Amino acid sequence: MVFELASAQRRLGADVEIWTPDAIRAGSTEVFAGLPIRYFYPDPLFGLARSHRLSRELATLPSDAVLHAHNTFNPLNVQVGRAAAARGLKVFYHPHGALDPALFADWTFKSLKKRLYIRFFTRPKLNRATGVFALTALEQAQLASLGISSPIHVVPNGIRPVAPASRDAGLALRARQGVGPTDRVVLFIGRITVKKRIEDIIQAVARSDAHLFIAGNSEAEPDYAALLKGEANAAGCAVRLHWLGFMDEAAKSVAYAAADIFVHASESEGMALAILEAMSAGLPVVATRGCYMAQAAAAGALVECAPGADALAQAMAPLLADAARAQAQGEAGRAYVGRVHDWTAIARRTLEIYAGQGGPA
Repeated sequence: MVFELASAQRRLGADVEIWTPDAIRAGSTEVFAGLPIRYFYPDPLFGLARSHRLSRELATLPSDAVLHAHNTFNPLNVQVGRAAAARGLKVFYHPHGALDPALFADWTFKSLKKRLYIRFFTRPKLNRATGVFALTALEQAQLASLGISSPIHVVPNGIRPVAPASRDAGLALRARQGVGPTDRVVLFIGRITVKKRIEDIIQAVARSDAHLFIAGNSEAEPDYAALLKGEANAAGCAVRLHWLGFMDEAAKSVAYAAADIFVHASESEGMALAILEAMSAGLPVVATRGCYMAQAAAAGALVECAPGADALAQAMAPLLADAARAQAQGEAGRAYVGRVHDWTAIARRTLEIYAGQGGPA
């Protein structure tokens, strides 16, 4: 998102650069489609979380510069906040859903550590900010519940329009997986990690005759991948579960062409680009409430349901049974994404907010 937002702002005439620590590219500047990306040496003791040289460069910025940081649980944000305070610069933060209270509600050490970090570092920093960006009205409410008093602006993620590959390419992918042209295919693309609740999707698919394509790196969390395979065996749908592995942009476009519907069941998701991409590709989408797509659901752009296999199965069934209904749902999603998640419109909105012309919404 950082690159796409900065690129769109640059296309609108803003003088925008991306600055980041990077041990390999440190000291260099790369330009992609007119957008400079400057790499700074990270501090030896803090790795990519801190860079003295980046802080030193921040101190030279003109008084009308605007800082926009995207690293929630990262000391780099502390550096940005200090530089803004020292120079009187405008500074904005983008948590990207990372401050959802559901993510640190339990009493594990990891959750306790996050709550302490939020109390002593994140909340004070955000309350000194010029503004904070939320992806949804729900995230705006979550930030307010954590005691964030700075103006909170609701600005969604953007998406580049996604064109699925040809139907023939989709059928070829099906054939490689042993799936026929008339079989129904449910697609999941994303990280193979516990919070995605892929087991709920497997159990929901087991109640139909559909196949499930899972695209993502299953080796990232091998224990969870093993659990999912066990769930499929127990549910009796293992032969209809297909692991596609990690897919680049070209491969994903083929997966969209091969699928009939797209499903996400995450416990907590700021605003998943995978969902927006699937909608942009014209696939009908079923998403649980944890995916925070209530606005799209209210507009009829996707089907939202409660968490759990039962609710997912009920939401998926009409789309799997009625191709015309599925096509209409997919077209509604494509149109919605084009209206609401266009990068140019989002970039223009953020630039207005930087200039103090856009109040919280």
